[in-house]
Amino acid sequence: MSRDDGKAEALHLATYSGWYRFEQHDQQWTQTDRALTFWKMSSLQVDPANPRHIYIATEHSGLFITDNGGTDWKRAKPNVPRLTTTSLLALPGTILAGTVPAALYSASNGSSWQELKGVRLGATGGSFPPSPELGARTRFLAADNETPHRLYAAIEVGGLLVSDDGGQQWSPATKGLDDPDVHQVLPSAKTNRLVVAACGEGAYRSTDRGEHWENVTPPGNRTFGSSVTEDNSGTIYLAMALGRPNTWLRKERADAALFVSTDGGAHWNIAIEKLPGGIMAMCPALGARGVLASTSEGDVVHVGPSGSRTIISGLPSITAIALGA
Repeated sequence: MSRDDGKAEALHLATYSGWYRFEQHDQQWTQTDRALTFWKMSSLQVDPANPRHIYIATEHSGLFITDNGGTDWKRAKPNVPRLTTTSLLALPGTILAGTVPAALYSASNGSSWQELKGVRLGATGGSFPPSPELGARTRFLAADNETPHRLYAAIEVGGLLVSDDGGQQWSPATKGLDDPDVHQVLPSAKTNRLVVAACGEGAYRSTDRGEHWENVTPPGNRTFGSSVTEDNSGTIYLAMALGRPNTWLRKERADAALFVSTDGGAHWNIAIEKLPGGIMAMCPALGARGVLASTSEGDVVHVGPSGSRTIISGLPSITAIALGA
């Protein structure tokens, strides 16, 4: 299958046991490659300037890179200074890597890593309750679509930090953001100034680029916000689960749901519910509307206006998903 620019489309998945590549043929997604099976992966990013250039972060071995869509992989040289790498953000010519303990590093075009110290300083005092000896972690990174020099760093558990100078200086953006356990943050590409955050105890939105926040958690008993994304039409998708992952021992396990909003997160409707796996990562689907939602149970579900269907199953727990080449 080809995109409008003639480059092959592929779906890349980072899991608890390696990387997978799928391609779509006759409306079916087929596995075409797998690698790095020894490593537990935490994040995946596709270079915005080159869809065959892909970065994968691992929990204990830093960063892996491919320049050819996954045919060959190599360790980053030099590697991230802290090898427990938890988040990535690929910008034109630059890769940002968040770590445990909470810090942020930047490398440009193969150069050595530089710490953007404001994240480490801003996360001081945070902690990660499942492993308090590790301290807080830089859980998620995002760039504002209107003003790319505005960056967001979600700290688990330590709130949300914002930079307006490409990461040199950072400050808290927590007015009204009552939950410091920030898992993912979405700066909207379609709605001016809108930002939505998925947190450990609910969901929040800001209509002024993160200066002020309001609680917009959907009604019901699902309060664990695991991921948030936006499709190519501007519809917002929010994943919520029942209880935190350490409680997913019951028969229903995560009992997760995916909520949809067409008004910037002010109101939500259920698109799909009662999923056994928590939806830990999502990306926009091909076309104008819909998303691909990946779960802790190793499934990928296509959710769109016409409903939902499982398109991939049987993988290890999936931590990140992205379309590339």
